[in-house]
Parts: sequence; structure tokens; C-alpha cells
Amino acid sequence: MTNGNGTPPEAAPPPQLNVLAQYTKDLSFENPNAPSSLAPQQQPPAINIQINVSGNNIAENEFEVTLSVEGKAEGGGKLMFSFELAYAGVFRIVNVPKENLHPMVMIE
Repeated sequence: MTNGNGTPPEAAPPPQLNVLAQYTKDLSFENPNAPSSLAPQQQPPAINIQINVSGNNIAENEFEVTLSVEGKAEGGGKLMFSFELAYAGVFRIVNVPKENLHPMVMIE
């Protein structure tokens, strides 16, 4: 097969995703009612965990993606513990169609 002028068509460069860095942006843990919160409890604690992902274009073909995890446990009307973690990475993404960038940044 040729591209119309007698030469074979050039293959498109393959998509690339490279991890440039991974790091903890923020980490917090609180156990305000210890040691009493560590004792056996009458009822299981109510646990709430939230997970979010955000992406930010920081340079041409480079994206910072942050995974944010927050959680807390409450029992007997008192906070047992709470935590926050923001873990991020910088990724270089090339040769990916523009319409596929968002899913790649937010899911892959």
C-alpha cells in the first residue's frame, strides 16, 4: 500500500505515557481522643471515606494527577480518627488524540 505518491505510508508514532515523578503532597492523621478511642467499643464506628482524582496540565504534554483520600471514624459521638492524603504524580503523555487525554489522565 502507498500514500498516493508511490511511497509507503508512515506509521503513526505509538502513544506514550511516562511517569516522571510520584510524591505525597499532603498527609495528615489525627487521633484526638486517644487513648480512650483505642479501647473496645460497644458499637462499631461509623466510617466515612471519600476519594477524588484531579488533573492539571502543568506543561506541554505533562500532567499532574492528584489522588485525594479523606476518611474519618466516629463512635459514641466522638471522633476516633481522621486522615487526609493527597498523593500525586507527574506524567508525560504524547501521541494521544486530544479526545482521549481526559480519560487517560483521570482513569489510567
